[in-house]
Amino acid sequence: MRRALILLLALLVLSACAAPAEGTGEIPPSREIPADPAPVEPAPETEVPMEEVPSEDYALLTLEAPLADGRTLTLEAVGKRVDEYSAGVREVRVWNGKELLQTVRAQEAVEHFWGDSDGGTASEYTTCWSPEESMEVLDLNFDGNTDFGLFGWPANNTIPYYYWMWDAEAEQYQYAFVLQGVSADSDKRELKSVFRLSAVEYETDYYRPDETGALDLARTEIDNWEAGGLDGRPASETWVPGPGQRFRPGAPDWSYHDLTLVRRELPVRESHDGGTISNYTEIWELIDGELQQTSREEFFYEDQS
Repeated sequence: MRRALILLLALLVLSACAAPAEGTGEIPPSREIPADPAPVEPAPETEVPMEEVPSEDYALLTLEAPLADGRTLTLEAVGKRVDEYSAGVREVRVWNGKELLQTVRAQEAVEHFWGDSDGGTASEYTTCWSPEESMEVLDLNFDGNTDFGLFGWPANNTIPYYYWMWDAEAEQYQYAFVLQGVSADSDKRELKSVFRLSAVEYETDYYRPDETGALDLARTEIDNWEAGGLDGRPASETWVPGPGQRFRPGAPDWSYHDLTLVRRELPVRESHDGGTISNYTEIWELIDGELQQTSREEFFYEDQS
């Protein structure tokens, strides 16, 4: 289901790669009603004449990648401007000083994720809006080694990235997964992925590394603005894997309905005699196998004056 959702969104835009790219739908602040439709970033204002677009591959972006052993590698994203609106990465060259350790080809990730669904076209390159956005670096599993991601393709959602993780034993980057809207919290040792399920429903997945450094789903939070949406407060749910369940990042064909609902926060409003209004948040928690209301907290809005 998850992969089908990303594929459906992406296929709508892949057929129009040469057209001006549309931006992402932004996730709303946790206590604000999201815009509908989601805001879209405009294409770059300055168009580059086609005769000025380089036709050969060159270094689009170079970033440093510190490792836990004290070395700092250099990651060089090599590709080209496909047209005046988009660029594509063909490979990432991994340098240890002047020594070329590895050449990571984008085609590996493209073919792994898409299979034959793109008909074999443009499979050598990723697709992004600009060279500056083509690659990012972060520590995905908090082992002190820098991992990296390549901007996958423009989508009417948070942007999907192809990610590679550093294998210290092999001294190589290994392809890992595709995730959207990723951020890493080193203090909590959590990797967060945020994306939109529908116009009113947003999902946030949290992953934590196990003893081997592999990432497992810890919990999923769902904000539903149709079920709640009261004064900028969504109905929120927390779902967790059940006993024996393990979900890796980017794993296909699962949804939060495969998990166990352990908590719900439901905004409610009460009107009183005299025209006064009270706002509450009902807290429901899983107890003895059943979701039960455990508290009811009054909600006060901050004074904006």
